[in-house]
Amino acid sequence: MMMFGVIGVTVISHVVFVLDLLWNHIQVPFHNPWLTQRRVHSRFHHPCVWFPRDVTDLHPFVTVLSPPRTLEDGTFLIPLRAIQVTVVSHSGFTICITFRHVAADGRAFHHFIKFWASLCKSKGDLGLASFEGSLALPLHNRDIIEDPKGLKPIFLQELWGSLPENVESKGLKHDIPSDMVRHTFVLSHDHVEKLKKWVSIKCKSLGLAIPHLTTFVVTCSLIWVCKVKSEETKVGTVLANNDESYMLAFMADSRNRPEFSIPSEYFGNCLVCGNVAVKRSKLVGGNGILEASIAIGSEVRHLQIETFEGTETLMSNFREFATLGKHMTIIAGSPKLEVYETDFGWGKPKRSVVVHVDNSGSISLSDCRDKEGRIEVGLALQKIQLNKFSIILEQHLTEIAVLH
Repeated sequence: MMMFGVIGVTVISHVVFVLDLLWNHIQVPFHNPWLTQRRVHSRFHHPCVWFPRDVTDLHPFVTVLSPPRTLEDGTFLIPLRAIQVTVVSHSGFTICITFRHVAADGRAFHHFIKFWASLCKSKGDLGLASFEGSLALPLHNRDIIEDPKGLKPIFLQELWGSLPENVESKGLKHDIPSDMVRHTFVLSHDHVEKLKKWVSIKCKSLGLAIPHLTTFVVTCSLIWVCKVKSEETKVGTVLANNDESYMLAFMADSRNRPEFSIPSEYFGNCLVCGNVAVKRSKLVGGNGILEASIAIGSEVRHLQIETFEGTETLMSNFREFATLGKHMTIIAGSPKLEVYETDFGWGKPKRSVVVHVDNSGSISLSDCRDKEGRIEVGLALQKIQLNKFSIILEQHLTEIAVLH
């Protein structure tokens, strides 16, 4: 969700656009979009604050996809994407998009948003929008996608076997704990560089090879370790066994790789998935960040070399993880998506928020509005756990601050 404008209190008007997917014997044409309108009272400053807040504060700004349904001719219709524009008179507006990943991945989604914004900024001049924003029109040509491992029938069978019973409504969930709060932490460029240096020094002191270290690797390692350590104070939870494996999952964009030749403007999904498993005892130990960095860095490097390895079991693996009750954290977004470079003609958004971290246990990553090289990290935890998380994070940042 993106927020534009200044702070104010007023009546808010909503415009909601919904796009559906028709599922009929593997045929998936798009259904015509439709819109509804409604009005609510709310304070515009709620989405833009930087302190911890109740996760429900953002819910009035979020549209929810309705449940799938079967049409009279037997076609199974899946609501695919909904856009809610919340206009605050004389103050600003928010744009919230709820969508299923069958429609598009993060790269495609943000390219679409940026192109839409540049088109608005250029007052509908398609040529000017493409030139000024250096953005090509989103590409929908599926013929450019090659399938050397024959994944299409495998994935379609997995999806077909889950329909219609297992397709749920997409959007807000109302069974979240009453004390759940969300917060956005900001890591500076200096924090990230010192994290890389700290991991390198630790590896040398232990006689280990330095892992593949990137901003993504060390940021995920730090936040993952803090999250796992903070679970000791999670309300109503029995502590996990230290021998139990914790999972971290993330997606990697495969566009512009020489072996695929898929342009950056391709609209759809072009992702590979990375899965990392580390025992809890290692994550909460004195070298937790080092252990996490080695594991994540190794998986990132592996994906760069063996992109398709294991993809045929990707969907079944996720179901197995859920069945086994493994502790899984999913990374959503990336600073490389440059969400704050979206400009409808009023400048950068005041805030950009991944709302679904409320109910998915995800951690969101994005670039920062005001400072190049800074990273926004968003997550939602119960209040006691968030306080513990903040303390642990500050301790780690203080430990690396002495490095030069």
